[in-house]
Amino acid sequence: MRRFAAVGAAAVLLGQLLGGHPAAAQTGLLPGSAFPLVLDVDLTPNPVCSGAVHGKVQIYDPSAAKHAATVEWRVRAGAEQLAGGRLAMAADVGTAEFSIPFDRVPATETALQIDARIAGSDGRAPGHYGKVWRDTVRRGCDPVRVASVGDSVVWGQGLDHDQKFPYLTGELLGRATGRGHQNLDYSISGAVLDAPELPAGNEDAACLRTTEKQDPDGDGEMEFGEVTQQMPDVFCQLEKAGAQARAGGYGLDLVVINGCINDLDPFFGIGVGITPGSKDLPAAVRRECSGIGAAPENPAKDVPYFSGAKVGYGGRGMRAAIEKAHSLPGRPKVLVADFYYALSRSSSPIPVKTCSTPGLAGARLASCKGALGSVAERYEQYTQLANAAYRQAAADANKASKDGPYAVAADGLFTVDNAVLTRDSKVWNTPLTDPAFPLRTRACPELSSTPLQCLSAAVGHPDIEGARQYADAFLLNPSVRRWFHLPRQGPRAQLKAPRNTQVGSEVPLSVTVDGKPPAGGYRYHWYFGDGTQQETSEPAVAHAYDRKGPWLPRVVMTGQDGGRALVEASQAITAD
Repeated sequence: MRRFAAVGAAAVLLGQLLGGHPAAAQTGLLPGSAFPLVLDVDLTPNPVCSGAVHGKVQIYDPSAAKHAATVEWRVRAGAEQLAGGRLAMAADVGTAEFSIPFDRVPATETALQIDARIAGSDGRAPGHYGKVWRDTVRRGCDPVRVASVGDSVVWGQGLDHDQKFPYLTGELLGRATGRGHQNLDYSISGAVLDAPELPAGNEDAACLRTTEKQDPDGDGEMEFGEVTQQMPDVFCQLEKAGAQARAGGYGLDLVVINGCINDLDPFFGIGVGITPGSKDLPAAVRRECSGIGAAPENPAKDVPYFSGAKVGYGGRGMRAAIEKAHSLPGRPKVLVADFYYALSRSSSPIPVKTCSTPGLAGARLASCKGALGSVAERYEQYTQLANAAYRQAAADANKASKDGPYAVAADGLFTVDNAVLTRDSKVWNTPLTDPAFPLRTRACPELSSTPLQCLSAAVGHPDIEGARQYADAFLLNPSVRRWFHLPRQGPRAQLKAPRNTQVGSEVPLSVTVDGKPPAGGYRYHWYFGDGTQQETSEPAVAHAYDRKGPWLPRVVMTGQDGGRALVEASQAITAD
């Protein structure tokens, strides 16, 4: 979401579809109050069982560095200041350390605000405080530790740290269990699932000897993850997560993971199918998401435009990534985040200028323009195929497991009407309004090899509401609730669905409890698996599928007390 496809999860595609051009970012739209910008805050340990919380704050302000300015920073819990200091900006990124004594650490989860401003000097008043970084702190001995790995979808392109769905998932689990939480984020916008030759021979341990400019402090977490870059791939991210856990002496409880869209090339591969190896989308998804059927030589290695397929073609699939995730310290459970509908047939028309990019000319340009009418349909198809591949990967990993089922492909319950430029859009529709826009305007020109795509990369990614929907849906998932010993929110229900049907024929779906209809008083929100939905007051419905599938129907039952329970069909439906 590096090269063209590195925008990951369709950021480049959708940024271009919307005419999301960086010219707007160069016309003074940068909020004046954004800088000095708190880039990252590390609190160790957090929650804390005894002793002090040790913190590290990273402040980003190229302008302050240029003028050798000093910044003042502070860490607050409400009106109380817990730490603060002054930092001379000798480089674009400055780092300050602090400690919060145990007796000042709140006993219960408390919101923190960390911000900075240019210090006053020579009789001049200090500047305004910049954008606030938000986190939480509390006492506790056994936090729910969530590691997140993947591309721009897991990174949460355009979102603040505390708005991203892996963070929110950990927060919800921490509150539900009473343990508190800690999120360790190794994802980066644009990452491929597996770059077979980076490092050579898939020696993942070699990743520990490499440094990335998006990771200025070298801890494996990408402080500049908003800036698109294809590496480290997901397997390298997992390697770094494991190394940090071993060094810190802790285990992980959950890994949130995704990947493989950048390996296909989000626009010229998925969207219009002109990248070699992408025309047959089902075969491409099997190759990149499932790790099956790659040619001995990468046919896309010499395409004249930016494409993640240049480095991500072939390699290991999602099952191998799931199994590597479970091998990390703590033997964590693994949640694969289903892909959402970034673009759908409910989206606005796609302009021809979408195909205008350096390196695309002649027959390729003609093919691109000719395929524009099918972009939305191909994106819907990718969502269906990738999610089916994720489900199969999780099932295969569970079947081979010697310590019980530990993986699930969890759905965010998105529909085609949540895509870009739709009536109920839950993704960023412009490149100018998301919270991370100020960071991209400064960092993309300096750190990205494709600054134009980087600047518009948030477009088409889940917005604040969309990220919250992901996390809320994950907490409904029966496997997640069972893993973390959370109470059942409804009856032990089953969703009955046929295995096969005919395209266009109505399929009967029904909810039962011990073979009978549930007690009265429930509302039923049906998600048919093809991006459509329906609400009823009855535990039965009929739906006609207009394509082959496979489709996995789900229903959310809402009781009179407002409690919600998610029920999934035990098998997907295939329409012939």
